[in-house]
Amino acid sequence: MSKSITIKVVLYSRKDKRNLHPVKIRITKNRVSSFINLDFSIEKKYWLKSTNRVSQSHPNHTEYNYIIEKKLKDLDLHNESNVKVITGKLNVFDDLEVKIETNYQNQYYSKKKHRTLYYHLKKYWGNLELYYYDIDKEFYIGFRNYLQLNIKSRDPLTNLPSNNTIVGYLKFLTSFLNEKKQEGVFLGSLDFVKKVSPKKIPTKVEPLTTDDIYVLDNLLPSHNFLRPLLFNSLNTFMFNFWSNGLRIGDCLRLRWGNIQGDVIVVRMGKTKRILTIPLTDKNIWRLFWYMDNFPKPYDWDKREWYSWDGDNQIPNSVKNDEFVEINFSNYLEYVLELENHKDEYMGDVDYFLKDENIHIRGGRYSVEYHKFVNSKIKDDFPFDLMYEKREVFNKSLLNSIIEYSKEERNKNRYIFPFLRGYENVSDITKLSDKVSSSVSLINKSLKVIGKEVNINKKLTNHLSRHSITSISKSLGTDIYDLKDMLGHTNIKQTEVYINSINTIQTSKVNTQKVSDTLNDLL
Repeated sequence: MSKSITIKVVLYSRKDKRNLHPVKIRITKNRVSSFINLDFSIEKKYWLKSTNRVSQSHPNHTEYNYIIEKKLKDLDLHNESNVKVITGKLNVFDDLEVKIETNYQNQYYSKKKHRTLYYHLKKYWGNLELYYYDIDKEFYIGFRNYLQLNIKSRDPLTNLPSNNTIVGYLKFLTSFLNEKKQEGVFLGSLDFVKKVSPKKIPTKVEPLTTDDIYVLDNLLPSHNFLRPLLFNSLNTFMFNFWSNGLRIGDCLRLRWGNIQGDVIVVRMGKTKRILTIPLTDKNIWRLFWYMDNFPKPYDWDKREWYSWDGDNQIPNSVKNDEFVEINFSNYLEYVLELENHKDEYMGDVDYFLKDENIHIRGGRYSVEYHKFVNSKIKDDFPFDLMYEKREVFNKSLLNSIIEYSKEERNKNRYIFPFLRGYENVSDITKLSDKVSSSVSLINKSLKVIGKEVNINKKLTNHLSRHSITSISKSLGTDIYDLKDMLGHTNIKQTEVYINSINTIQTSKVNTQKVSDTLNDLL
């Protein structure tokens, strides 16, 4: 019959000559105990019963806990398989599960990162018995190699994941381990991490230009290639651009109740910072399409604009907002007239042979073509009146949005349609998965839009954030204002963005500055 052996770190009850308690390892075989002296003693207040370790409040806790871990590992390796080593709550997977299930009930980004780390550590290690003393330089090298072979590649040429992806995983693991060190769990030095990590390659993000933004900002649902999914994706992209570069995850989770007066108040999912975003002429246009207090402006099935004139009757179930309807109808009349002129001039020989055809002319949606058409009709088309009608419409729309957001029935509803039906979902994992799939769907839609309007850049949700930052910086916005706008925790994060704004006044000034720049294009 094999002997039952238990190994446990204990604070010895009998004090030594210095009136301190020795820390020892107790080995119990068939109820008979013996002790291994670890050659250091501490006051009782420094002993953590929950982990059987020295508290980090002790000045020598790092050295003492290392001695404990080293001895336990030696004993574990040299004893029989039936030896049970009691080491307290030092299993990495146990702590990761706590992070996933307890600490991040409302934190989408952190939960997702910890879930992914848990998954890959489990696949690499092969079981759920990973202890902190197992993590050393060799462990990191092995995990790095595993990631290089198992992370899905985005590069069809090399079929390998980028170095930056690998670095991201190793960096997040290191951050998690350092956090545990702060909680009292002993780990050796992690200085080797940088040496074993692959070299991070600076990623060059090409932001959109003011010309690109002008093209996207002037697309209408009546343009032939657009359909509901594409237009909804465009609305989220442009809303984020005109809302201080709001992250797409925060955008999708916006509810009408986040609107408080003439601002949007939102807590960022990634940093937990609270942003106050002003409602402006630019971002309220993107909200207009999701209000149900008047008929839908555009009928996707019939591919035609709704007319509030003539025999069309407003359904009784729809709350009428007469000012918005009338003002939009007046503004739309000029917009559609301008669109008709653009269609008429598409075959104009003067445009395509301009400058003796030195370069390929821009397409139907380009700024170059807009300028050409405007030059043709500038003496006959009432641009000033169109802008006046737009301003009147925007004022009535802003008031309507403010009142709409106050209605109790609307407060809990998501503004954008991608998470509709998930308003009362309490399962953060289910909601996070829906956000992830929606982001992927929107990015695919943006890729289609970019191709249709000849924007030869990687058009993704996050590019709106880079672009407003880049354009604002080029217009003279202070980098510290940019930091506040983006909700960054330190200036270095902002510098990475190429370098507006959380104060409402600065935000409004910056938005107006960018908007004026777009108007100056024509």
